[in-house]
Amino acid sequence: MIWQIARVVARDAERLTLAFSPAEHCRRCARGEGCGAGVFARLFSRRQTRMVVPARPAISGSEWVRVGIEPKQLALAAGLHYGLPLVGFLAGAALGQTAASGTAYGDLAALGVGLCAFMLATTMVSRRMRPAWNPIVESLSCKDEDNNSSLS
Repeated sequence: MIWQIARVVARDAERLTLAFSPAEHCRRCARGEGCGAGVFARLFSRRQTRMVVPARPAISGSEWVRVGIEPKQLALAAGLHYGLPLVGFLAGAALGQTAASGTAYGDLAALGVGLCAFMLATTMVSRRMRPAWNPIVESLSCKDEDNNSSLS
């Protein structure tokens, strides 16, 4: 399992909303021993990532939890989100090149059709083709002295 620490920011009878801290706050990254995600988090991400999961009876609001996902599910999601747009671009570029072969605008047509196919594939992935996540959410056992909620 691949684990990440999160905090429950909202809870109702059916759902938990989890907020994941940016990787720049990781102690291992701060020491220079992390995976390097903190560097990219500082460059690209300015907000917390949120996830809504089915409620677990043993988990209350504002509690720290750890969320685990199977490596196969993560690989599938990465392949879908990165691979499908790339394949779309390559197929579109080949189609554009074939359609405009023998003209002065063959390369421009390949680039244009490839970019359009890339944008179409990206839109499809982000709006319609979401893999079914089945994360495991576990409460962390340590208590935070400030507000008596679980803490990592």
